[in-house]
Amino acid sequence: MTKAFHLHPFTDGDMLTVECDHLLLDGADLTALAEEHGTPLFVYSERRIRENARGLLNAFKAHHEHAHVCYASKACANLTVLGIINEEGLDLEVNSDGELQKAREAGFPADRMVMNGVSKSRSEIAAALSPPIKAINVDSPFELERIASVATELGVRANVALRGVPGVQGGSTAGIETGSERSKFGMTEPEIEQCLVLAENNREAIRVAGLHVHIGSQMTDMGLYAAAARYVAKRGGAIQARLPGDLRHLNIGGGFPKPYVKYNDQSPEIGYFHTDVTVDDVAATVMPLLKDTLGTDLEILTEPGRSMISDTALCLARVEGQKEREDTRWLYLDTGYSVIPESAQGWYFHMTSANRAGDKDTEQLRVVGPLCDSIDVYYDTEG
Repeated sequence: MTKAFHLHPFTDGDMLTVECDHLLLDGADLTALAEEHGTPLFVYSERRIRENARGLLNAFKAHHEHAHVCYASKACANLTVLGIINEEGLDLEVNSDGELQKAREAGFPADRMVMNGVSKSRSEIAAALSPPIKAINVDSPFELERIASVATELGVRANVALRGVPGVQGGSTAGIETGSERSKFGMTEPEIEQCLVLAENNREAIRVAGLHVHIGSQMTDMGLYAAAARYVAKRGGAIQARLPGDLRHLNIGGGFPKPYVKYNDQSPEIGYFHTDVTVDDVAATVMPLLKDTLGTDLEILTEPGRSMISDTALCLARVEGQKEREDTRWLYLDTGYSVIPESAQGWYFHMTSANRAGDKDTEQLRVVGPLCDSIDVYYDTEG
């Protein structure tokens, strides 16, 4: 088993503090909240959400006056959270009819929403066209055919953004790399050509309002972002020339790096979760490239999700019991991968005791959830 990690890698005297041995989030006693509401319980910091929203918006607007941040609501579509993000002036990216309905309930107007998804149903498309949202991001020619058909039936003109494949590889683990042809996302040059021909033949139903890319998640190589920006600039200029008056925005996606652990001296297994690269670095890399190539008339959209919300909350779980077997001590929680799905994929989640938060001693434990499944464990280096 690897060495014990820092007990408080996230405590920075800001969001999390300790008082009378209890862990507090923005002054709220987490032990008391668990007693009042039960566990598992997610608790969010409204202050941190607002700070993150302003930080993301400022990072991109510092380089381009028409920058828009579309929060990827799949990261957290809680209605209260969406309402806060709306109040802070961010736009929204949705990925399903359910998220679209939540967005409308949270007060987002149609012209501040974009929709992703690799195989949208006719009903989802119809919902996104009633009234037409800012853009439906298109991943395949068959999708654009479906959008054109639904738009014609409804008598509206759909705003679409073609999602290209910039050919960017590397920088993240397999499975969350989305900018290469081996992923299920986006379109190659021949596929984009099919869509452009379809748009030319269906001008009353289709407006190619944008060009969209997304290169992956947690990428820290600025060269990859620069390559994606050059692709967007080149392809966007070609669309402008081919469909005059249609193109309104370029969308560089999200997946921006976020430090999940505060220190860089952790065990090698979780080194991936630390980064010194920030969203400011991403903005400083891509925005000048787009601005210098295409000017400032086009809007520049981004779609951050994790980088907006991942450090704003924690999950409270209750210890149900423990047992010892040979040299192993097991700790059983009431919270498993049905609540935190990423735990089953080996993601590291730092743990501390909310009612003994002042205790700085560490001990090797195997922490598991309550599910009748052998993979319901938390970062189990023993296998």
